[in-house]
Amino acid sequence: MIPKVNIVLGKVKDYFGILEYFILSDNMFRERSLSQYPKLKEILKKSKNEKEDLKIFFENFEKENKDKLIEVVKKTKKLWLPLNDKIMKALEEINEIKWTKKHKNFTARITLSPVCPRYLEYNAFDIFYKFDEKNIMDTFLHEISHFIFFEKLKEVYPKINPEEFEHPHLVWKMSEMMPGIILQDKRIQEIFQNKKLSVYDNIKKIKIKDKLILDTLQEFYDNRKDFEDFIKKSYNFIKENKEEFEKQF
Repeated sequence: MIPKVNIVLGKVKDYFGILEYFILSDNMFRERSLSQYPKLKEILKKSKNEKEDLKIFFENFEKENKDKLIEVVKKTKKLWLPLNDKIMKALEEINEIKWTKKHKNFTARITLSPVCPRYLEYNAFDIFYKFDEKNIMDTFLHEISHFIFFEKLKEVYPKINPEEFEHPHLVWKMSEMMPGIILQDKRIQEIFQNKKLSVYDNIKKIKIKDKLILDTLQEFYDNRKDFEDFIKKSYNFIKENKEEFEKQF
């Protein structure tokens, strides 16, 4: 079975909570989010009701840019759909596990949020409307790779609690490094070439024992017996160096 991705235009009212969290709360993505909306940043500096002003700003932005947003949906479909089947099959081969019926359909939602979460329970993830073609494809690959990786993780560790797949757990942190390794596999690169590592910038700088952690994980991958071996070595290494790892993440 090959999963399909339904690409849709999100409505602000349906994901306002995401905007509120990333823009109004203290989190690692706040400044990045605000940098995309300089006018909003000025509004919030003077605001007496940030939540209400945030809502008004994005509802107005959505109305004023409706045609542009519809075009982004069309562009995204044109980019992704021809590659969907090849990429889904490649991810099966890499993770050494088949897609299941519960992953028959995914939803990629175009939004105004510069941060693009994935929603494991709903087989869904978000795409920022401003992304260029490379960033759109990178986000698709990054997010979809998470879904099949977690299925493999459950196979390797049957007793694992799915809550650990979410922030701020150690398993979540490990999962955010995986696309930096998996998506560099030649089976993906032959379909969509992108040498930029698909991880947060802070991850690229993490060093354990004077060595970049991504280099260590890449060695585990290159010398793996199978994908399960790669997962176990990676997870054990991170657990053994948890304190130092979490300081830098």
